[in-house]
Amino acid sequence: MPFDVKAMGDETAQREPVEKVIELRLPSRLGYERVAMDTASALARRMGFHTDRVESLKTAIGEAVTNAIEHGNQHDAATKVVVMLTARDAELIVQVADQGRKPLDQECTTRQPQIAERLERDDKGGWGIWLIRELMDEVEFSTAPSGGNQVRMVIHLER
Repeated sequence: MPFDVKAMGDETAQREPVEKVIELRLPSRLGYERVAMDTASALARRMGFHTDRVESLKTAIGEAVTNAIEHGNQHDAATKVVVMLTARDAELIVQVADQGRKPLDQECTTRQPQIAERLERDDKGGWGIWLIRELMDEVEFSTAPSGGNQVRMVIHLER
């Protein structure tokens, strides 16, 4: 749990819950999703997340950052992917934003085909969004303040 400890007199300490924020600005190059995955993993373990939840978090972040690099920023090295990790007492909020001008396919973000329907499709894409929705407790897609795409994901300490 993220806490600041303030010394109070002799050996007494008072715990105050605080919100911790980590911001990453990543190049739009495949491989950098690992930086976000590793950072989130270390933070989640520090917060007390169970190993299975940490693995789910890593997978969801990897998919979100990869989507931002490939689809949002279209591998444009001049653009960045911004990842914000916000640790609260019992949850970790992750926001991934690209700087792309290509909006998200609204059908992919709102309608989730069943697995059997997915396997029958010729286009095997779209699994990343499905995975993100399955692994995280809350997921929301929107337009980022910069005009690009943004996904906000929340994972709770306890499912």
